[in-house]
Amino acid sequence: MAASEHPPLWGALPREALTQQVPRMSDMTRQALVSAFTQFLPPERLLTEPDRLMAYSFDATGERHRPDVVAIVDTVGEAVKVMASAHRLGAVVIVRGAGSNLSGGTMPVVGGVVLALSRLRQIRDVDRMNREAVVEAGVVNADLQERLAHEGFFYPPDPASHRISTVGGNIAENSGGPHCVKYGVTTNHVRALEVILADGTFRITPPTGTERTGFDIAGLLTGSEGTLACVVGVHVQIAPKPPATRTMLAIFSQLDDAIRAVSAIVAAKIVPSTLELLDRQSIAIIEPFVHAGYPVDADAVLLIEVDGLPETFPHAVETIRAVVMDKGAVEFREAQTPAEAEALWRGRRAHYGAAARMAPHLWVQDVTVPRPLLPAMVHDVLAIGQRWGFEILTAAHVGDGNLHPVITYDPANPDEVYRMRQADHEILAACVQYGGSITGEHGIGIDKVEQLPLMYSAAELEIMQGLKTVFDPAHRLNPLKAILPVPPSDPVPPADFGDHAPQPTTVEEAQAWIRAAYHRHQPVVVRGARRGIPWEDAPPDALPLDTRSWGRVRDFDRDNLTIEVESGMRAGDLASVVRAAGLDLPGVYPGQEDTVGGLVASNLRTWRHPWSWRDWVLGVEWIDGQGRLLRFGRKTTKNVAGYDVTKLAVGSQGRLGVLTSIIFRLRPLPSDPEWLTVESTDGPRLLEDVLTLLTTPARPEGVLLVREAQQWHLLLLGAHADRWAPVFGSSAGMARTATDAWDTADAWDRWRQTAWDSARERRAYAEGGVKPRALREIVSALAPTARVALFPYSGAYEIYGTVPEALPGLLRRVDGETVWSSRATEWQEIEAGIAHVFDPRGVFAPMTKDVS
Repeated sequence: MAASEHPPLWGALPREALTQQVPRMSDMTRQALVSAFTQFLPPERLLTEPDRLMAYSFDATGERHRPDVVAIVDTVGEAVKVMASAHRLGAVVIVRGAGSNLSGGTMPVVGGVVLALSRLRQIRDVDRMNREAVVEAGVVNADLQERLAHEGFFYPPDPASHRISTVGGNIAENSGGPHCVKYGVTTNHVRALEVILADGTFRITPPTGTERTGFDIAGLLTGSEGTLACVVGVHVQIAPKPPATRTMLAIFSQLDDAIRAVSAIVAAKIVPSTLELLDRQSIAIIEPFVHAGYPVDADAVLLIEVDGLPETFPHAVETIRAVVMDKGAVEFREAQTPAEAEALWRGRRAHYGAAARMAPHLWVQDVTVPRPLLPAMVHDVLAIGQRWGFEILTAAHVGDGNLHPVITYDPANPDEVYRMRQADHEILAACVQYGGSITGEHGIGIDKVEQLPLMYSAAELEIMQGLKTVFDPAHRLNPLKAILPVPPSDPVPPADFGDHAPQPTTVEEAQAWIRAAYHRHQPVVVRGARRGIPWEDAPPDALPLDTRSWGRVRDFDRDNLTIEVESGMRAGDLASVVRAAGLDLPGVYPGQEDTVGGLVASNLRTWRHPWSWRDWVLGVEWIDGQGRLLRFGRKTTKNVAGYDVTKLAVGSQGRLGVLTSIIFRLRPLPSDPEWLTVESTDGPRLLEDVLTLLTTPARPEGVLLVREAQQWHLLLLGAHADRWAPVFGSSAGMARTATDAWDTADAWDRWRQTAWDSARERRAYAEGGVKPRALREIVSALAPTARVALFPYSGAYEIYGTVPEALPGLLRRVDGETVWSSRATEWQEIEAGIAHVFDPRGVFAPMTKDVS
């Protein structure tokens, strides 16, 4: 069939129909840019000749679009000048690292200036005690790993392209990789970003954890594909390098058995560092290519790796062996030498290269579905391939449901291109039907931008477009990527609640209630059951909206390790539900009265795990200031479709709307956790000792340092308690508990709530955050009898009582009738813009800490 005889692709426009929305650069503008750049860039780093521009005309997708100018910068200062000059002259800017992305994200589809950051390669600082590295955006991921290995640390995100991809590029795509199943994706390891805004202004974002009072701007920028700002520096969380690994291969005669074995491994409370799947077709092309030792008659193989302390391996390996054999494995191998382990990994890494030998080009897809639905998704992919005449190869980061179907095709054959595009769309549509994301780690770029309506409503796309406008009013940063331009939505239909406003008992009633408030310009304050200190007073005429009637479990997917609950649910009830199933959400405990919406919206500090709420929340549903019901995120740990709007909900303090439901990531409830309490009157010494402990592979998961009267209590929760005790001097008193560790931890959480309640009654309280080792300054400044809680993982602190006049990192303070809250002043205009996108008439009053 001739290309002209094909019906149009689903939802697709010719590429020209998209690109014509953005005017091409004029010759006059190009000459002016070159003249401006010549003032600070030498000729060898300012490219204008067509043959030199070609090197920046493509990415890993293979499509070519030539830029007008390429500016290669050596310093952040030069990048600021490029951005400022481009802004002044109205030029499009595409920020580029290594160009290894697979979505067309760095292609200059409308020309413009390519700002190349690959020479920003400084690793500025590796701070072991604070477990943080500060790097420039052009640092190659593998080079950072090599530097950290010398310090006994590592940076967990390691995408398949880590040997060439840059850390800045990983931020742009929110990259994943094989170790995400245990350690999370890039956003889980970002502390702050150094960025250049569209107008050339350099800024550092507020920290991502609980040490902020505003929105999680770094969380929003991560995964935004260079469409909101130019990232030039990254403050990343690093971790002690596991001292050892074990690599295994499970061989299956049935693909479904291999996938189902993964959930069984997790159910057995083993969390491997990697879980990779290859199907029969993939094995058949890999083995002749690199001789990895995969059996060519297998229907599937699972590549499994565990890391940690060597003494944990016998139990983990034997448990995995028993599970996979029970689920139908025909053979189980454990690599006996590093060379054998490397051979197994060589096969997985060679998947793309082996497939590339089969055809002129590859189309690599990147869908993510809830893990229990992966067998059905794989079958759908294979059936779609057969329907359109392709034998699709499948590999997967199976531990987190991230599937990479590979279609081989000839781009010079219009019929094959048409059939590939149709198969591609059907694969994306199928994953959305299973509740998944159309991209888990490769990004939207331009290649999936027209598919976004599969996942998002017009209102949700309009929100993303509004956020783009806040950061980039002229839409000149990497246009036509990551989000789909949409026309403005219809006006909100009128509603009214009469002279009285009865409390809504359903989400639908709440939508109508807020629409009425929108039309009446009536302020609303959302209330739940979060007990604490009110930081901002609501307007006197604000109507309270109580969420506590919304307390249902909407979805509990035990095999997927996710739960979705309504925002008014008591946190204690949520803790009871998940613990009864042998699972855990570290931020909640039985008996806790707070609503889960209040915990998330206030970003309440947790101490039982290094992560904060931003890392446990996968998705949110909320009603915005126009009464529209919005839903962002999915019940998958990998999702880079559009902007990560979910991050804005965490710590939003009710400024963006009312949360109606939340999807949480869960984990297996640790078996037989160990508890160690270390008591001393020497707080500074305890703090120094525990910060040292946190730099070791045997570090506990939960750490809290509290003072009651003049006695300090260091609380440690996790595994390997026998390795903790030697860190502390013999003068410190110790009490070790194994059987009732959870009860003991719950008791200390109740102590913290009691201290908070007392501080509220006395109107004497403060909280803030510093680098962890700077907590010693907080200890030194404390009144002798003040109650205090220090969070050594994050550097946060809470003081329940008399507060010193000045404290480093102070965020909020209550002293009698005086209530003070800090704001990052340089971000106030952007934060106000973000709030306006969600709440254009200011319906939602500033949240207080006793709201949901």
